[in-house]
Amino acid sequence: MVRAIVERYTTVDDGMGGETHEWDTHLELEGTLDQLSADEVLANEKLGVVSSHIFIIFEIVDVKETDRMIIGDKIYQINNVDNPNNLNRQLEISLEYTGDTVG
Repeated sequence: MVRAIVERYTTVDDGMGGETHEWDTHLELEGTLDQLSADEVLANEKLGVVSSHIFIIFEIVDVKETDRMIIGDKIYQINNVDNPNNLNRQLEISLEYTGDTVG
């Protein structure tokens, strides 16, 4: 199992009438990370969405496409969150590695 942190982009009142925007930790998850094969990446590109990895968890949690995921020190953008057949058994989260790292 791989540990991942889901971060959500939030707006925070700065106390002086303005706002700041920052990524805050929303959830910590454990799941399986798998790199997509070249054929799977190509199939996603045809739909206009490029995904390089898939993260599978066996629980239903609040994860949105506007969130991002930190796995190890790598940053991944969430492209899609799928609950296969709406059975509430697992979430399949499609990710795109951004090339960025935390730190």
